[in-house]
Amino acid sequence: MTNDTDRKRDVATAFGDAADGYRDGAVLKEGADLERLVDWCSDATRALDVATGGGHVAGSLAETDVSRVVAADLSPAMVRTATDVYDGLEGVVVDAERLPFASDRFDAVTCRFAAHHFPDPAAFLAEVERVLAPGGVLALEDLCVPADPELAAYVNRLERLRDPGHVETYSRDRWRGWLAETGLTVDAVHETSRRLEVDAWLDRMDVPTDRRREIRTVLSDAPAALEDAFAFRFESADRERLASYRTGVVLFRASA
Repeated sequence: MTNDTDRKRDVATAFGDAADGYRDGAVLKEGADLERLVDWCSDATRALDVATGGGHVAGSLAETDVSRVVAADLSPAMVRTATDVYDGLEGVVVDAERLPFASDRFDAVTCRFAAHHFPDPAAFLAEVERVLAPGGVLALEDLCVPADPELAAYVNRLERLRDPGHVETYSRDRWRGWLAETGLTVDAVHETSRRLEVDAWLDRMDVPTDRRREIRTVLSDAPAALEDAFAFRFESADRERLASYRTGVVLFRASA
């Protein structure tokens, strides 16, 4: 418990320091995936956005007909950022695995690009199931690793080098298993990918110079299977410096 508590404290601090980057990053504040999550919640009147980050999902929900939107995050700085940028949001500092809300409180819960920071994803999903009213919707999006365990381990190694608060990125099937265990019914699954510019990806977490060099070394030594799966693009023909790559993404719509 102490290790998880310390990890969560470190995550809150790190993302508080990176709040501006997450607010302004185009890769997070727009896209067809964001539109899909919001569309999945189109019938909601009371929505909770867990790990709201820059508030992009919560703000988009508030711009639709959702009358009450709670932007929740472990980082007070992220909550302040979300509520400052987007009108009509209620901001709450919360632990995603211990939601401070009554049962059956919301008819939609969203979570986008955050669950890889949760020490116990199953506990998070159990809390989502508890706070969702019968028939309510979970719209979940996160990074997704290949099914091959060696490639998955390589991806997670890179993510932890970049972001010490990263716990683990999971496969689509791992998420399916957890959702089934909580009793949430998967209504739709959408798999996609997004191209990440390596420098911008590193800048968003303000990665120090020595760590950047280590990450670049790991990327240059990546196995051919990972290079193919993630569609590496290099800055020049000598292939010495990686410019961008595509990372897997999965979206789930599940109902209570």
